[in-house]
This record gives sequence, structure tokens and C-alpha cells, in this order.
Amino acid sequence: MKRQWLFILLLVASALLLRLQIYTEQQREDNKETTGQLTTIDPERIMNIRIQRQFDTLLFSKQSEVWVMTQPESGLANPERITELRALAILDALSSYDAKTMDLGALELAPPKLSVWLNDTRIDFGKLNTANQRRYVLVGERLNLIADNIFPILSLPADAFLQKKPATQNNKLQ
Repeated sequence: MKRQWLFILLLVASALLLRLQIYTEQQREDNKETTGQLTTIDPERIMNIRIQRQFDTLLFSKQSEVWVMTQPESGLANPERITELRALAILDALSSYDAKTMDLGALELAPPKLSVWLNDTRIDFGKLNTANQRRYVLVGERLNLIADNIFPILSLPADAFLQKKPATQNNKLQ
């Protein structure tokens, strides 16, 4: 009879330990940072891009199959720059957190250093995390850290986003 009680006691203890392990794993999963793409936008469906910087605003729109800059200058947009801007939609976040728990002012996201709108989706850029060289980016309620390779492009002068005119025969050096 003692063996049966000992066996039952061991079964109950094992069940409690298993339940504790399951609970601990669930807590780890709940606290784990989530990652993924910055937006759910298909880059092919982007028709308008706006870059709001401290001293100027750049506006681009897709007209037929061609991208044009309409502000602050007018002209055909540089296709390489537009591809880089559209790629923001599917850029992978290296880390992602709930923005409600963060001090956005300290991360220079309230107000942001600059903002980009892909159609109606706003992406705010904050300061650089100097410890890991990642940029703080706010999209909706998610605070993300991304590789800091797009911010320098967004900071280029407006004319860098215009398509360069091909050199004519008269302009070429001989």
C-alpha cells in the first residue's frame, strides 16, 4: 500500500513540475520580442511617397509607370532612389517592441527626426542606438530597430532624388 501512495505522490509531483515548466515557457514566449517586416504593404502597390524632414518635404507619385518628384522640385525621380524608398515597406525589423511601454521622446520619436509615408502608412525615424548601430523606427504601435542604411539616403538633398539627365555630346569632355 505504501508503494501505491509513493507512486501516486510521484505522479502528482511530476504533473506539477510539468505544469510549472509549461507556464514558464508561456511567460517566455509572451515576453519575447517580435520581429518581422515594418509594414504589410506590397511595394508594387505604393503610389505615393512623402518624406517629411525638418526643413523640407519631398513628394513623389507614380504616374503611369514612371515615378515623378512633385515637391520641392519637379521632374522624373531617380529609379534607384524610388526602389530604396519602396523597399522600406518590406524592410525587416531586427527587433520590435510595443511602443506604449517606451519613452518615445528619449528615442527622438516624439517628435521624430523625419517621417516617411508610403501611401497612408507612416514610418517615423528616431535616433541611432550607438551601442548596436540600429535606428529606432516607429510604425503604428510598434517600435522597431532596423539597420541604419536607409536614414542616410533619406537625408540626401532633394536633387539627389531626381533622375540625372544624360550628358549630351557637347557636354562630354574630350
